[in-house]
Amino acid sequence: MVLNVPYVYNNLEGSGEAAEICLQCGVCCAVPEYGCPAQYGPQLDPKHTYVYECLGSENPASNPSIWQCVSCHKCEEMCPYEVSPVHFIEAMKQRALEAGEAPDSITGEIEQVVNTGYAFPLTPNTERLRAELGLAPMKPTEELKRIAEAAGLRRLMK
Repeated sequence: MVLNVPYVYNNLEGSGEAAEICLQCGVCCAVPEYGCPAQYGPQLDPKHTYVYECLGSENPASNPSIWQCVSCHKCEEMCPYEVSPVHFIEAMKQRALEAGEAPDSITGEIEQVVNTGYAFPLTPNTERLRAELGLAPMKPTEELKRIAEAAGLRRLMK
């Protein structure tokens, strides 16, 4: 079975249309340590791979599996047919954010990074350890807030 998945994408140059045509050969996910790292979930196997799970979904933007993709591009590197599922998955993540369908864990992480500049919370323990090591205190940055505002990311978080 062939998956022909047309989609619309947005990037810094504007938007466009693309399609990924997957022959479901499984090479993208079949080779341990070289294929897709999201492949190793209990619901997936060589006949039903992570890539098929994302490309074959009836409503891909609301498919929670898309959030397992870390954009490593291994699927793209491994595919003998030059399919790029990662571009489709990134477009679906963007669509999910725009529709307010992103998981709270994802939007919370985005807010954490935008508001503080760090992917982890700054705790009193972090401050104490930095002081013990003679390092300056970590301070939130305003630059990421400006970038997020200009890119429209802050609008998506509201």
